[in-house]
Amino acid sequence: MAKKDSKTREPAKHDTVLDVTEERLARVYAQAFWGVARKQPNLAATVDEVAAVVTEVLDKYPALEELLGSALVAHDEKERMLDRLFAKGLSPTVLNFLKVMSAHGRLGILRAVVRQIDKLHLTHRGQLEVEVRVAAPLDDKLRAEIASALRKRMKQEPVLRVVVDPDVVGGVVIQIGDRVYDGSLRTRFELARKSIIARAVELIETKPEMFIAAAD
Repeated sequence: MAKKDSKTREPAKHDTVLDVTEERLARVYAQAFWGVARKQPNLAATVDEVAAVVTEVLDKYPALEELLGSALVAHDEKERMLDRLFAKGLSPTVLNFLKVMSAHGRLGILRAVVRQIDKLHLTHRGQLEVEVRVAAPLDDKLRAEIASALRKRMKQEPVLRVVVDPDVVGGVVIQIGDRVYDGSLRTRFELARKSIIARAVELIETKPEMFIAAAD
């Protein structure tokens, strides 16, 4: 299975926003996998292997992903499916991990778990995942400029995960962990609008005669 580029991550087309409970569960399973994977002779290969289950199998066969994540399919049947599909292609470490997730009915959050594993691996290598949300794809020059600025500020090697979002009007929205730096025009306009509303409310409360006179 192919390895991922360690310098730039593009978001998977199936990435979704998880609720808090699923995100927490994904971290728990990622930590469990990491505890085993880091004891393997080749940590990077093990991490790439579990990631490839998503990029090279689930991405290409959405019906299979639906079956593995379905609560209507029994664990025994899922385990047989995993053996048929991966017994010859995956290491025992990764295959057993998938079976553990299946036994707990959690294969439906495998994508989120892989994302968390990837973050742990980046941290292990002294790198930092940065989500860059823009209205249009970045060219190589601008991507390099953003990476350089982040490298100087964060004192770590940034790995950019670029998300094209038409709702970002001008500028860029950068997320590093739980921190969000929003430099989009849309947000600036929204802040300006709220400021105008707040000022109007203040005037109504302190100088209502201005609005009464205007109404007359």
